[in-house]
Amino acid sequence: MSDNTGENTLESEPSEAVTVFGDRIDLARRFTAALAEHGEERGLIGPLERPRLWSRHVLNSAIVAPLFEGSAADVGSGAGLPGLVLAIARPDVEWTLIEP
Repeated sequence: MSDNTGENTLESEPSEAVTVFGDRIDLARRFTAALAEHGEERGLIGPLERPRLWSRHVLNSAIVAPLFEGSAADVGSGAGLPGLVLAIARPDVEWTLIEP
């Protein structure tokens, strides 16, 4: 949801996103857009998060992707941060997301 003042506008995609996600950038874009569009109304992100969604949440989640191998779990995955973002960045790792 966006207000008319622009204060809640989705942050532009940082140039680093292409480097981090490579050929899977379109999946990262779709995930980020869906989270921006529906995340607040579904209680997944707070009302102030859209203007920093890429830098604070998506890229911060993905930056640790090179540290994983084999399999990993995200306990309390909520909005998919960091689990879904890491799964997008590292499809070679078997991810388990756990949420009550």
